Amino acid sequence: MFGKTVRRLSPLGAIAALLLVAEPASAAASKPPEIQAFSVSVPAGNGCAFQLDITGTNGQLTQISFNNGSFFNVGKGVLLTYTNHTTGKSYTVNTAGSVDRFVHNADGTYTAYLSGHNGYVYFSTDATGPRAIQYTGRLVVTTDSTLSNTLSVDFTSGQSVDICAALS
Repeated sequence: MFGKTVRRLSPLGAIAALLLVAEPASAAASKPPEIQAFSVSVPAGNGCAFQLDITGTNGQLTQISFNNGSFFNVGKGVLLTYTNHTTGKSYTVNTAGSVDRFVHNADGTYTAYLSGHNGYVYFSTDATGPRAIQYTGRLVVTTDSTLSNTLSVDFTSGQSVDICAALS
C-alpha cells in the first residue's frame, strides 16, 4: 500500500537554494542516495477514482534535519510517470527538481513549503478530499504531526495539472 508519508513525490532541486535559507538550529545532512527507480500504486479512492500507478527514475535526494524537528529535502529531479491502471493511459513529467522545507510548529503540526516540481497525492482522509496534482511552482500545506494527513492547503502558485482528470 502507498504510505501516506510518501504522498509527496518530490524530485528535488538545487542545494544552493537551501544554503541561502538554512535555519539557525544545528543541522545534519544525509548523503544523497541515488534513486534508481521507484514504483507505487495508490488504491482507487485515494488520489483518483481509479488505481493510480506512479513510477520514477533517476534523481538524488538529500535530507537536512534540524534539532527543532524541522527539515529540508533537496536534490535533483526525476522522471515521473502517472498511469491509470484501468485504461493504461499515462502522463509523464521530466522534473527539474525542487526544494521542500518542513517547519515543525509549536502545536505539533508541520507546515510544508514546497517549491519547484512536486507531485502530491491527497487521500480520502485529507481535508481537501482525494486527488493527485502535479505542481510546478509553490505549494504550502499544513499536515498533522505524523505528516500523514493534509489538514489544509494554504497557498499555491504557478502551474498545476490535475492528474486524475488528465488520465480519465
